[in-house]
Amino acid sequence: MPAVKEYTERIRDDVVIPMKEYKKECGRECGYSFFDILACRRALMRFVKRLSCLKEKSDEAILGEVEKVVVSLNRLNKKTNYSIIETDAREEIWSIIQDLAVESGLSETDGDVTEEWREW
Repeated sequence: MPAVKEYTERIRDDVVIPMKEYKKECGRECGYSFFDILACRRALMRFVKRLSCLKEKSDEAILGEVEKVVVSLNRLNKKTNYSIIETDAREEIWSIIQDLAVESGLSETDGDVTEEWREW
């Protein structure tokens, strides 16, 4: 079972806080709002919750949840004119999704688990 607290902290420390700091520095010119940051956090937290509650730990079930979160983040990124998921955030978000999928029991661990759906 995934360590929910660990992933909650990673989302906060490695994704949300840096986004908020950048938003404060750049103001309106950064291209996204604090509500967009919350939407990103919500999508990632929903992914953590869904994987931690997954009854069937098959690759199909895990990849189904990966697809949902990636598509959700694609929509959010498009809404912000591709500004909310920059290089640092992209790497952190990918790492969280990848690590959680593997920790949840994904057997296909080579490569990027998000690649098939990711637009960011």
